Amino acid sequence: MTDLTLVYLKMRALGEAPQMLMHHAGLPYTYQMAWDHFGMPWPEAKMQVPFRQLPMLVVDGDHQIAQSGSIMRFLAAHIGMTPADPVKAAQVDSIFEATQELFAPLNPTINFAVGDDFQAKRTAILEMLGPRMGDFDRIIEGSGGPFLTGDAPNYCDFGLFHHLDLAHALDARLLADRPRLSAFMGAMRDVTGMQDYLQARPELIEVGVKPQLVIGGKAVATGMMAD
Repeated sequence: MTDLTLVYLKMRALGEAPQMLMHHAGLPYTYQMAWDHFGMPWPEAKMQVPFRQLPMLVVDGDHQIAQSGSIMRFLAAHIGMTPADPVKAAQVDSIFEATQELFAPLNPTINFAVGDDFQAKRTAILEMLGPRMGDFDRIIEGSGGPFLTGDAPNYCDFGLFHHLDLAHALDARLLADRPRLSAFMGAMRDVTGMQDYLQARPELIEVGVKPQLVIGGKAVATGMMAD
């Protein structure tokens, strides 16, 4: 069994989709904060990481895979989820890349913005999300659903689920007028392993006011430093 360690920071962002995929596939893995993995503060450890950013997947204690998209593609190939047909594989990957484009400014806003800055970014993000959600809605319609490529999830679905799940912190009724996307979210919650992960992950609280994660029963500020 391949030994997997996902290294990240105190935020609900690019570490989510890989963890969901690993839970879905039943892959054992370890999650470590950067300072625990390296034994030093993250700013001091950056030069030990390709491209000086996280998340990073460590395979068999030695091989470092950087970039969240590369991590997802590695995991998908590892579990046999990547389509054998190169055209279909590229189509799945194009959808995943489109979900990655939702990262900014959505993820930083939810995890760190507060007060007037949060409100201004919230308005801009919700305006941006409308057309983008329309794109994914049409893709699901064309696939026959309930997932982005048909009746079974692929790694691109985990990318979209993360971002739409996170965006509900901006508007709880985000998908009220999007029945296909609502059905997609429900179908994703029901896939193998998802409920276990969603129930066990740290709760994100006080978004827009004082963002915190509840880790081990203790609310700690989101960020890139140890408590």
